[in-house]
Amino acid sequence: MEETFAESPYYEALDVDSKQMYKDLISRYVGRDPFIMKMSEFSKELRHLPTIEAVDITSYLVPLFYTIPQMKAYKRLEAYNLFVSGCVQNLGTKQLPDDCRLVFARVNHSQRSGEAPLKTWIIAKKDGEVIAAHCNCMASLSESCSHVAAVLFSIEAEVRTRDAGSCTSEQCRVLMMPSNEKEIPAAPVAEIDFFSAKSKKLKPDCSTDGRTAENEPGKCPPCPRVKKGSETYCRFLENLRKSCPNSLALMFLTIPQTAPKEHDYYYGSNTFN
Repeated sequence: MEETFAESPYYEALDVDSKQMYKDLISRYVGRDPFIMKMSEFSKELRHLPTIEAVDITSYLVPLFYTIPQMKAYKRLEAYNLFVSGCVQNLGTKQLPDDCRLVFARVNHSQRSGEAPLKTWIIAKKDGEVIAAHCNCMASLSESCSHVAAVLFSIEAEVRTRDAGSCTSEQCRVLMMPSNEKEIPAAPVAEIDFFSAKSKKLKPDCSTDGRTAENEPGKCPPCPRVKKGSETYCRFLENLRKSCPNSLALMFLTIPQTAPKEHDYYYGSNTFN
């Protein structure tokens, strides 16, 4: 057992007392440090998830990390924003003895997409009672943090969807959770999703109770494109230059002095082409 724990950087970083507590917990429920397990050891099936409900989340996080007033306004929490922004990825479940479940997930950084995702795991009973949780973020012995809370919110949402009978497979997660991209490619403005986390919060709520979210990305009618060199095109760039006089890109941009007044708009695949 010592050799196994030595392979976990998280365990090695703990102080002496915390190491013993951590080792006792793992020895009792899992037998191996979850931080050194491979994703292939976990099931992606929703039916294996513990039935975690809102009351189970509150019971675990209060008073370890949040207060009751904070939990009442849970949609304002950073943890909930991580969840609805799609930062919780690769959710997997491993069945343990005594009808317990080990849930492992990776949580992407909300503002630092280039960094490696954090590893978070939770031990819970099949009926949803949360026994313990850990995350390898900077919060030392992180038995509760915003990343742990985000994973709990993710499990609760997927369990609601599963129990509602709306889906039973891995495809459910693709439909329900907003994706989180590690690299953001360049794209025309018309194709960029400007919906805020507040708007995205409606998505998981709607998917579990049968409602339809309005104004979803991709549902809007096509936007008319502006022809390059047209009067509208030139007027837009002039106004943009006045609004952003210090923009280097606009300083070196040549704007035609005369432009045709007809055929300003068209419906094409590219903007300003």
